[in-house]
Amino acid sequence: MTFVEWNKSFSVGVKMIDAQHKKLFALINDVHSASIGKEIKGDTTLDIIIHELMAYVDFHFKTEEKYFHEFGYEKTKEHEKQHKFYEDKIRDFYKRYLEGDAEIELMREIIIFIRDWILNHIKINDKEYTKCFNEHGLV
Repeated sequence: MTFVEWNKSFSVGVKMIDAQHKKLFALINDVHSASIGKEIKGDTTLDIIIHELMAYVDFHFKTEEKYFHEFGYEKTKEHEKQHKFYEDKIRDFYKRYLEGDAEIELMREIIIFIRDWILNHIKINDKEYTKCFNEHGLV
């Protein structure tokens, strides 16, 4: 069973962004699988998963923010603050991992945080930029 599943209710009306969100869902599912002891991609560890999450989220946020600035999106500052909050939280999780926090417990904390943050962020905040992006030809 999939922990989080992308469906049309998460669509922001921009194919490229929807594809990136689907990738984030896959990463969340990888963390979840690892937290319950299912094998994922061979020898994937929490260290690898967190790095992958940080790198992919950085790429995704930069994509959104590029268009915010290019299109003059009115909620750019608020949205960027939310992105920073997420990035800071993931860095904190990684720091705790390096300091020796219990891996399985930390993984569960990570998946709950990411699941809740991503699902709410996409359905509420990301959908707010749909009109702006579409009006500038991004569909």
